[in-house]
Amino acid sequence: MSRLVQIWLLGALLVVGGCLTNRIEEAQVVQSSGSMGAVCGKKWQLVRLRVNGGVVDIQRPADFTFVCNLQGNVMGRSGVNTYRGEVQVTDNGQLLWDTSSFVSTKMGGPEPLLRQEHAYLGALAATRQAFTKSRGNRLILRDPSGDIYIEYVKAGP
Repeated sequence: MSRLVQIWLLGALLVVGGCLTNRIEEAQVVQSSGSMGAVCGKKWQLVRLRVNGGVVDIQRPADFTFVCNLQGNVMGRSGVNTYRGEVQVTDNGQLLWDTSSFVSTKMGGPEPLLRQEHAYLGALAATRQAFTKSRGNRLILRDPSGDIYIEYVKAGP
């Protein structure tokens, strides 16, 4: 083997060995308390719903949305129907729902979709905390115990 090939192989081994000894650290998921500015002014699309600690299978998650403005007006789609209400989000992520303002349209639909909608709306009304993560591209609404957990991704720009 020529001297040049030996030097090249030695160099390649050193590079590979150096790469193997470097410790690869996974990026930590940073979760921040929500605020009106972090939660509102964006459209969120459902990706995960847990009720009583169990996952609720949602057939068409794109049909479940959450939108609020900086005045606390909330609206969205809940599968078959639409809903609206009012909420305030404190600087430490506490959700303060005005339950008397919460209303939903009452269109009929397939029973499985209406059951999903009922689970979603009940869970939404029971949430008390808001968090954002993934650089503000995910929104988590939950109750204090974590038994109710709604996760959204930012939809659109």
